[in-house]
Amino acid sequence: MEAKRTYTIKVNRSKRTYTIRVYECGNLINKYRSNTQSKSDFMEFWTESDIIAFLKYSNDYYLIK
Repeated sequence: MEAKRTYTIKVNRSKRTYTIRVYECGNLINKYRSNTQSKSDFMEFWTESDIIAFLKYSNDYYLIK
């Protein structure tokens, strides 16, 4: 059986950063924070596929946990 991964994102508008949490079977496995985004790049609304693409194709974040 393949473990189900879910993603949540919290937006910090004042710092223009995102905190992304990755859960597997309901347990937190990784936590990432984006670097500060420019005003033009900063988005408040993300889909799960947006989060996965950001983690896969961008180097604009770092591991917290």
